[in-house]
Amino acid sequence: MNKNVSLYLSIALIAMTVISSIASVISQRNYISNTRVFQTSEKIKGASRFENKYKISKGNKARSENKIYSQNEIVQPFFSVVNPNHNYPIGLFLYEDEEIEDFCTASVINTANGNIGLTAIHCLLDEDGDPHDLNFLSFSPGYDAGTNGPLGSISVVATAMPENPQNNDYALVRFEFDDPSGGDATLQDYTGALGWRFDIGDDEPTTVYGYPEDGDMGYCVRDGEHLCKWYGITEISGITHVISDMDLGEGASGGPFISQYETETNLGFAYAIYSGYNTKSNASFGDIWDEDIFLDLLLEITP
Repeated sequence: MNKNVSLYLSIALIAMTVISSIASVISQRNYISNTRVFQTSEKIKGASRFENKYKISKGNKARSENKIYSQNEIVQPFFSVVNPNHNYPIGLFLYEDEEIEDFCTASVINTANGNIGLTAIHCLLDEDGDPHDLNFLSFSPGYDAGTNGPLGSISVVATAMPENPQNNDYALVRFEFDDPSGGDATLQDYTGALGWRFDIGDDEPTTVYGYPEDGDMGYCVRDGEHLCKWYGITEISGITHVISDMDLGEGASGGPFISQYETETNLGFAYAIYSGYNTKSNASFGDIWDEDIFLDLLLEITP
């Protein structure tokens, strides 16, 4: 990351192209609800992926032995090195086998590895709560109008999930990215990457992006084929960041809650992801990240 610090500071002065819309088209979809998360009446929209089985690797490394990031970490956004006028860190996250197409939203986050993304745990699990076969998972940052983004469809080679998914519905994924130029550039060198932080409190101006096929996001075709945007204020309720009077919609699961989003750079700080919708209170929510858990996941997934 050190080699990019000076680049970040200099590129920050450059006028950026506004990336206003990224579209996606998936035809003849066999859709399975991917916003279903919790069993309690307060977290209504779905629980089946967690209610039967949940399998996870126990191989987390202790941060005390493998320090990469420090406590109270604030990681800055990362500007594309390959094309600093075009950051597109958010994209379509797809599970597709012979019977099912199931989609969510994911985003590239700034890491030392450069090939790490962020989504929801329930986007990585089947209806029985078992992890999806990685061979059928893919990510396309910048997916647009039925065509993959500039980098095509990128394979997933590793995932890292908290051991208690019901209160920590967020996960990290590592992508198998080969530099198209034949060099050693990482995914975030091409797409740019969201920064991330843990210190967001009440009444936070927030931008959320996702691929809903229903819900309440305005000024957008909510058909699962376009990347939609919501802007407003989030509040803290218990262990969640809450968006009141809003259903972000099916397909937006895993979409980042972004603080200090800048339209001219298409970047900001991710601090939560969309986990689900509470029908009783008419509110969308994302679990508050536990910093220790998040950083341990990052160490687990970093080779």
